[in-house]
Amino acid sequence: VAPPAAFVKGVLDMRERFHAVVRDAMRGEKRAWKRTREAFEDFLNADARAANCLAVYVDELLRTGLRGADERRVARELDRVIVIFRYLADKDVFEAYYKNHLAKRLLGNKSGSDEAERAMVSLLKAECGYQFTSKLEGMFNDMRISKETAEKYRCHKKALVNVGNDARDAENGGRPVDVEVSVLSNSHWPSQNVEPCALPTPVRAAMDRFQKYYLTTYTGRKLGWQTSTGSAEIRANLPPPKGGGKARRHDLSVTTYQMCILVLFNTRDVLTLREIRDETHIPEDELRRHLVSLCTPKHRILRKGSKGKGISGDDDTFTYNADYTSKMTRVRVPMVSMRDATGSASGVAGAAAAGGAADGSSAAAGAASSSAARAGSGLVDGSSSVPIAVEEDRRHLLEAAIVRIMKARKMLSHNDLVAEVTRQLSGRFVPPPQFVKKRVESLIEREYLERDEGDRRVYRYMA
Repeated sequence: VAPPAAFVKGVLDMRERFHAVVRDAMRGEKRAWKRTREAFEDFLNADARAANCLAVYVDELLRTGLRGADERRVARELDRVIVIFRYLADKDVFEAYYKNHLAKRLLGNKSGSDEAERAMVSLLKAECGYQFTSKLEGMFNDMRISKETAEKYRCHKKALVNVGNDARDAENGGRPVDVEVSVLSNSHWPSQNVEPCALPTPVRAAMDRFQKYYLTTYTGRKLGWQTSTGSAEIRANLPPPKGGGKARRHDLSVTTYQMCILVLFNTRDVLTLREIRDETHIPEDELRRHLVSLCTPKHRILRKGSKGKGISGDDDTFTYNADYTSKMTRVRVPMVSMRDATGSASGVAGAAAAGGAADGSSAAAGAASSSAARAGSGLVDGSSSVPIAVEEDRRHLLEAAIVRIMKARKMLSHNDLVAEVTRQLSGRFVPPPQFVKKRVESLIEREYLERDEGDRRVYRYMA
């Protein structure tokens, strides 16, 4: 199976070839245009993978593909994307994956061009209307407000320079951890259902200080922290090499989970998987993935007791690697894939974290971080099925459309109702007639609709 980006590039190339054939050899004959469009729609809508692939392609394009590009090239590349987007029937599936990738780009500061990001949202808005892009625009607005809040908090901290230190900062050499927080509205961002992990005491102190400031400044709101989406910078002070020389120092760019793991090795040289799990409360699969990422040949900050890529079990040991070295002072530790992780430190002093919380009606996005949000909504790259969260949204949208139509018409036959619902929702997805029938039955049971006594295939709206 071709990678998502390669698949989309192949579709674009194929579309241009057939476009040229119809335009030149058939002189733009209308029936040929129609047949070409129908052919692309048929194979792209065989399952949900095409929507996923297109979202991945756009993600790569907006991360690196359009970096440094002029306005004309940006417009040309995004127009090519919209051509494929028009063929998709499951536009809501594309939206779900696109929103998830956008969250990662915004929180991780991975966008190659802000202008290209906004241009893409504008094109989607022109295709599908305001409702389709309202949450995407809300994400940009949240990031703008978060930057303003962060600047106000920095000014607030400067004004408190003479206030006594928090005793909890002792583990960080008495220096307070610098935390950057993205305050996000839960309604706009991909849902998160991950319990917070156990953060190091100095980081917890920094989060408490921000929370006190925020809730004092903005009364009536509630903050919830998402530690699963964070990133952090920690300084590793390593002993001199065995042959002699100076002590070494590296600034490690890691995830929040990796920070929680590494800080444990400030007081111990060896820990088992069970001990790390009990002290950090990181979910099992994520714990294994983050531990394996710290044991790779290129970034062997920890040494794993067992052989092979995976972790053998709860008693598998992890040892602080005092011999770790890198040519770079600043080192970014990459994550291995979940497949690699599941299929198969003394000297860490100081932490600088950047984090996310959510206001008012929201849950948080990124504690001790501004990193990417993982989808807690059942989004699995490469899956051919419609994500569970999208199915749930479809159910609500379909029922709302049925009630809205019946409220206006009062009485309507089954076939006419199916046709009108399909017309109204085709901008997001095409509901199968059987799905419409099930939602109608549900609304009848809840007494929103009733069947006509004279004709059982006619529905009446119940006021």
